[in-house]
Amino acid sequence: MPCPNTLRCCPSLGPKGPLLLVVLLLWKLPAVAKEEDHVAVGIGSAALPRFQGSEDYRAEPVPLVDIKQWRFFAKTGDGIGLNLYEGRRVTVGASVSWMQGYDEDDVPEGIGELDSELGGRVFISTELYGITATVSGTQALSEEERGLIATARIAYPYQLTERFLIVSSIAANWGDEQYMNSYFGVDGTRAANSGLPLYEPSAGFKDVSLRLAFRYELSADWGVGGAIEGSQLMNTAYDSPFVETKTQARALVGVTYRF
Repeated sequence: MPCPNTLRCCPSLGPKGPLLLVVLLLWKLPAVAKEEDHVAVGIGSAALPRFQGSEDYRAEPVPLVDIKQWRFFAKTGDGIGLNLYEGRRVTVGASVSWMQGYDEDDVPEGIGELDSELGGRVFISTELYGITATVSGTQALSEEERGLIATARIAYPYQLTERFLIVSSIAANWGDEQYMNSYFGVDGTRAANSGLPLYEPSAGFKDVSLRLAFRYELSADWGVGGAIEGSQLMNTAYDSPFVETKTQARALVGVTYRF
């Protein structure tokens, strides 16, 4: 049966790159068992802020993907890659994914678009007493100035019934100086075009988030799932002149089919 701990989703049109690959970056919906070879695909709908720090939201259709064959995976949230080591309680792997940007129309006038870029991701995950802890780092490959973002997440899955699973998790994201400047900074060009003051954030924690996700097995092949998340920008991310709000929410609901 398919089963990563979760499935993620994100919007991606225009400069954000191919929709399927960008979807492999953000949200995760829970699955229901330990990792075995499987193929599961689906479709969902997400309500997401237009950019990190935006007060405005939009709805997006979202394809959901969860494939694992031997050590190869293509998984929503983790990208496309390989599990290099699979132990009883520890997994180490690497993948490629997209570092999400934003459209020119989504940010204040004069800020301009920020293209999504190809990123190289490495991760280590461990499970103890039913709790899964994962630490990962994603470095921009196609545009090095997009920098590095690291994520630490602790998740606790709880099987309410044979068919109904919930997963609660907490996460923190840290960005290096290049990442924080590319996303939240205001350089000379942006300042001249937008009228906002110059701003050069330093490296630091970008945000913290809480998430509650669920999955219900309708049958042996079909399942429905969803997630709701609240996040709060921190430190120099929130101090950006074009950030409109410190706290944001995200929501997703979708259906999947397992082959």
